[in-house]
Amino acid sequence: MRIVCISDTHGQTSALQIPDGDILIVAGDVCLSGSSFELELFNDFLGLLPHTHKLVIAGNHDWPFFFQTQEEIRALLNNAIYLEDSGIEINGVNFYGSPWQPDFHNWAYNLPRGEALAQMWEMIPDDTDVLVTHGPPYGILDRVYSGDHVGCEDLLAVLPRVMPKLHVFGHIHEDYGVLKQNNTVFVNAAICDGQYRPVNDPIVIDL
Repeated sequence: MRIVCISDTHGQTSALQIPDGDILIVAGDVCLSGSSFELELFNDFLGLLPHTHKLVIAGNHDWPFFFQTQEEIRALLNNAIYLEDSGIEINGVNFYGSPWQPDFHNWAYNLPRGEALAQMWEMIPDDTDVLVTHGPPYGILDRVYSGDHVGCEDLLAVLPRVMPKLHVFGHIHEDYGVLKQNNTVFVNAAICDGQYRPVNDPIVIDL
């Protein structure tokens, strides 16, 4: 199964060359300002891609997801499968997606560090093969320009229980890349850098 991973495109899909694959994973922040028009354009973009399955979660810029019901979102995003604290099985592989991240200014899908986020991560099923979150776990591809790690400690804490084969995220533009640790492949698929320039390539993982 070939999985193509992107995140944090922020409306700049015209700059992207998306490789072929079986499944496209979009780990949030398809919008920049957070308008419904941006979501409509992204849905049109997805409709042009050949991947058999396209899985999308929301990110902190994606206000159209935050203010609408999941039924309304799925109507707008009819060229993809939308996951919000939910999962899907595809060819025997279990995918689970969740948009939450630690408080970061006044954006969508923010929750305080600690119990509130821990409760969200406890919802992740034990048999999840591919985990998709918008933000990273603490200490894994989560470093900002200052050198500080800003990922979620409670997300890190749940990983030994879930032990996904693949964990895809974005949010932290400065730490794009791939890391294998404890039998999990971690992918920070942020397309945009810290200046919101679409300089990074989609990341392809063969699962």
